[in-house]
Amino acid sequence: MRVFTYTLTSGSITISQTDGVMFLSVQCATSSSCTVLGNLPFKNLTPATVTLSAGQGINLNAITPVSPLDGITITWASGSVDVLIGC
Repeated sequence: MRVFTYTLTSGSITISQTDGVMFLSVQCATSSSCTVLGNLPFKNLTPATVTLSAGQGINLNAITPVSPLDGITITWASGSVDVLIGC
């Protein structure tokens, strides 16, 4: 697996199935925040953004290379947000 590392200080990153992402880790630094949005409707509910604040993070991984992560958007809100992507 190869790993991409990046500190998001503006804008957003979108993960699509064609990117082949198997692992995603997002961590907000002190005094930072970001939002995470998926694209899968569930039980007639529309996806909504989830806000991560200082010190909070998420880790997501795909179980098989046939089904990589898809439809995830990380959007910077403030400070610096560390992103690790494994392909």
